[in-house]
Amino acid sequence: MNSNQRKAAQLGMPHGTAQGRLRKMILFSLLQRLDEDICHQCGYRIATVEELSIEHKIPWLNNSVDLFWDLGNIAFSHLSCNASAANARRKVDPPLGKRWCWMCKQFLDTDAFSSPREKRPWDECRSCHVKRQREYRRKIKSCP
Repeated sequence: MNSNQRKAAQLGMPHGTAQGRLRKMILFSLLQRLDEDICHQCGYRIATVEELSIEHKIPWLNNSVDLFWDLGNIAFSHLSCNASAANARRKVDPPLGKRWCWMCKQFLDTDAFSSPREKRPWDECRSCHVKRQREYRRKIKSCP
């Protein structure tokens, strides 16, 4: 039995898989210590390492390989929020004069948004932004 087989037998999984899980646990622990365990998509706290997802704010695929390596383009989110954002990116272009709100999950008039038009999956209308901010502040105040 070689070294990798012994490691896999003792760990109950391939050594590379175990190393990846350990790195993710270390990263999540550091995010918690730095109070950076807030989801980029929904603004809520990421509660467990299983929920943690690393994402690119601006998709790099079919865009620029530099965006893949740009640490300023990296964010953390819930795995489910990251998947929802990826699904939103797959949507067709909005009808003329409309934009997609990822919170409402619908196309709204462009004047319902406070920011200028940008092609981002995490755009949210003013109404949803206010609701999300209120909820986030309420949650932060209630944390011990």
